[in-house]
Amino acid sequence: MGLNLVVKAIYPEPTETLFEKARNFADMMEVSRPVSIYDGLPAQLMQPGRTYITDVTALGFAKSYDYHIRIDQVCLETKRIETSEWGKGIHHWLHTIHVLPNSNGSIWIDRISINAGLTTPVLALFARHMYRHRHKKRGAIELSASLGRSRRLSARGTPIYHPTEN
Repeated sequence: MGLNLVVKAIYPEPTETLFEKARNFADMMEVSRPVSIYDGLPAQLMQPGRTYITDVTALGFAKSYDYHIRIDQVCLETKRIETSEWGKGIHHWLHTIHVLPNSNGSIWIDRISINAGLTTPVLALFARHMYRHRHKKRGAIELSASLGRSRRLSARGTPIYHPTEN
């Protein structure tokens, strides 16, 4: 069983501007430093259907070689991105980004399902730290994060989220 992380961030920017950042590896790499460093990712927009392979260094010392990021979906209309990620010791890291309009600008919601066997709790805590760090560096004006156990899975194997869940 895995853990789910939901991170919500409020930004003053319009959804189009924020979604452009969400689908751009250059932005992700910039706001991830120094918590996570990605070697080998192109500084470009994510391409649906493509799998990117990178070496990730977390917290300056923990290195994961050949980490895979497959871009399952980038929907310009709904401002939604879905990725499936995996690497040594990480069975799955399923990430959904959704950028929605808000009365003050936009809300960016990251939903991450993590399964890494016995190390899942440690990776989930690291993920919470990393995503909060990214949003702070982007200038989020409000930020919340919650962790919980995976409950039910969809046919794709991803967690089913309900609007009442954080």
